[in-house]
Amino acid sequence: MLIYNTTFHVEEAQLQAFLCFVKDEYFPAVTTGGYMTRPRLVRLLGDIGDGLLGYAVMADCAGEAADIKKWRKETGDALLATLQQRFGTKVLSFSTAMKIVLE
Repeated sequence: MLIYNTTFHVEEAQLQAFLCFVKDEYFPAVTTGGYMTRPRLVRLLGDIGDGLLGYAVMADCAGEAADIKKWRKETGDALLATLQQRFGTKVLSFSTAMKIVLE
């Protein structure tokens, strides 16, 4: 099982708009193509800076790393471009694919 994680640093003033974006656009896009399931939003508890909040969207991928690459090419890159157009530098993100080793 793989996990695809995108971490976001969100300016506090953008929080409500960001949460709406995640619910209405990001979550549905994550499951597009059937590569990933069970998207969930988590709040990061560590300190990331004045006026910034940390969030991450995690989704499961039962396939291979190639499936995540396909999703990124087909959907993910455009989704992140939309995020950048909408929020500019007020919401920054980076993504990581991870493999579960032990449960």
